[in-house]
Amino acid sequence: MDHQYSTAISFRPLICIEIEVVFKKHLGLHRPKAVAQGSHLWAKETAIDLMKNLIFWNQGSGKSESIEELRAELQSTSSNWIELTREVDLPVEIEKAINQGCSTVIAAGGDGTVNAIVNALMTVNEDKRPTLAIIPLGTANDFSGTLAIPDEVELAVRLFQTTKPSWVDMVRINGVGFQRYYANVAAGGNCVRVSEQLTDEIKNRWGPFSYIRGSVEILADMQTYRITADIDGERFEQLDSWAVLVANGRTNAGRIEVAPEASPQDGMLDVVIIKDGGVMDMVEIVAGNLLGNFLECEQVIFRQAKCLRLHSEPPMRFTLDGEVIDQEPVEFNIVANAIRIHTGELS
Repeated sequence: MDHQYSTAISFRPLICIEIEVVFKKHLGLHRPKAVAQGSHLWAKETAIDLMKNLIFWNQGSGKSESIEELRAELQSTSSNWIELTREVDLPVEIEKAINQGCSTVIAAGGDGTVNAIVNALMTVNEDKRPTLAIIPLGTANDFSGTLAIPDEVELAVRLFQTTKPSWVDMVRINGVGFQRYYANVAAGGNCVRVSEQLTDEIKNRWGPFSYIRGSVEILADMQTYRITADIDGERFEQLDSWAVLVANGRTNAGRIEVAPEASPQDGMLDVVIIKDGGVMDMVEIVAGNLLGNFLECEQVIFRQAKCLRLHSEPPMRFTLDGEVIDQEPVEFNIVANAIRIHTGELS
């Protein structure tokens, strides 16, 4: 695979673009408020630097067949394309691109792709850190949904080209001997067991509903975790729980709304603890989730905070935006205004 960078430089003048779009209703996906069905929007002139982009694309993403469409949309810009593989050293590639004048990194993939690129960007000094644009090509695209980025490639590119980036928070987690970042949701406890049920076959067949399909077998055999939690100084001792979610975005695992009050721009973590209980308690939580009021369920503890310290017996493993990590996190901290991202209009 050729990872050489193009040195050609092209210029595009600032232009006024008329965007006319009709969104199809699909799974209640978030849409940019400024682009509504049947409406017209004249994009304001912006100082976007379209001279050079670094594009990471993931062949394993759910909609990787759209890569050629993305290449066509960006053919008039000077862009460097790198396919994500295990051999690619993201921080090194980003540093090279910065030295060649790159100011924007484009993540063309799903939540896992965004997660990998976020961790690489957070290694760059803040004063040199490029902006981020997301072209959602995954199965669920949860974080891009929270950011009101359209799922259609053409519309996502137009959003990137016609908006100024805005500051978005990230979450830093620390454990024994490791530190990582994530953009959307960390889900621990029985959530990990569900994720481990998700084979490629299930993902391809069930798409955004794959997480629900994977939970069927786990619901009959929920494991209990005894946790001690400190949430901005509020202590919970020896609490039996099924799951802990630490959210920056609103949805997880296929646009399931796990943190309906979360905002990636409010400088706060949304912490959701689901307490141990019986079958009817789980039925109430599931029903509440479908009705949009599960945070009010008796089995749910919800807090907004800047820091969570957590200990669990047995150790509680987490998925970070779909990636299972074996180390047990000890502390979660919000990193406010971490990365500038091209977003839709956020509520």
